[in-house]
Amino acid sequence: MDEAFEVVTDVAEISRLNKQLAKQLRATLQYKENREITYPAGHHTGTVYFEAPAGTSVRAWSPHSAPGKLLNFVLSADPGSTKWIEIAVQLNFPEGSYNRRMAGAFVRDGSGDIFVAHRGKLTKGNAGLPKGKVFREFAASTVEASDNGKISRVILIAGLKAPDLADRLWEFAEEAREVATRLGEELHGDGQGQSTGGPLSGGTVVGGPGGSAGASAGDADGQPPASPAERLLTLRGYFDEYSGEGRTKGHGGGKRTVEHGAIVRALERLLRSKGRSQKAQAVDLVIVATSKIDLFEVKTTARTTDVYTGVGQLIIHGECIKELLGPAVKRYLVLPGEPKASHSRAISSKTDITIVTCQKKGSKYQFTGLN
Repeated sequence: MDEAFEVVTDVAEISRLNKQLAKQLRATLQYKENREITYPAGHHTGTVYFEAPAGTSVRAWSPHSAPGKLLNFVLSADPGSTKWIEIAVQLNFPEGSYNRRMAGAFVRDGSGDIFVAHRGKLTKGNAGLPKGKVFREFAASTVEASDNGKISRVILIAGLKAPDLADRLWEFAEEAREVATRLGEELHGDGQGQSTGGPLSGGTVVGGPGGSAGASAGDADGQPPASPAERLLTLRGYFDEYSGEGRTKGHGGGKRTVEHGAIVRALERLLRSKGRSQKAQAVDLVIVATSKIDLFEVKTTARTTDVYTGVGQLIIHGECIKELLGPAVKRYLVLPGEPKASHSRAISSKTDITIVTCQKKGSKYQFTGLN
């Protein structure tokens, strides 16, 4: 059964949950300074809470308020410095009256647990990025939730009471920077664009330099593109098309969805040097190299239904990708433990799928079986 997610829309409850978020962050970020915080729309002097009293690029957070908004600035800076601090990510919530224009959201899953979430509003420099493309990049942790009579897509970041809330939040901020840079290059070539509003509109500011020019997705006459860069974008186009099918509501609950996204993220970071990383709503991770393609499906349990589903997804998606790109596709099923022995034998001997196991060690993930 699909898991039901619901955005919290009562402004009094949002205010209460925002205070709880502040309490959680203050427990981790205990060193207080007054610092100048800057963003494309301006700057202000605010209270900044650092994780450590000294260091370089120390995690920090600054709460702020503006008319109709509860603002949370996620930062990384040097304590004790006089340099202005650029915002990495904002988690802003509505105050006074409810609206969906804020970048942050609190989401309740079917078990009643509350999660901190993001609405996919990212900017690169002064330019807003298409939310559909942002959700594509965060596909492993994106869910649909009822939202005051509508359905909204949101990216689940962490449980509000999770002990690793701060870790998850700054991991999201780091990935948001990377996503904004990639999309900026894809859309504008230099990663920049025309202004569509500053951070106080509720979007997320992501800094960093731009990169090389992006490639065309295909020829005007509809023929398959020839260059490697264009072939990669054809694969990305296939993902876009596939991600529009159906309504993904999660992977069995908010905790599983967050864990699923974290595993995919850890796997991608481990393997990104081996090729170009690709992912989508229906495909967890693809690593595209010159002569081969590695396709990964991640499941957060080794239950029979998840194993069956994962095998089917790998077979179907693998054939589609091979048909489009040509190189052989190596398929990997990532599980938290070994499946039943009979299933393991059948998978390895009949489907040419490699089983990879994943274990969490502290805040990190370790993978066994990659080759």
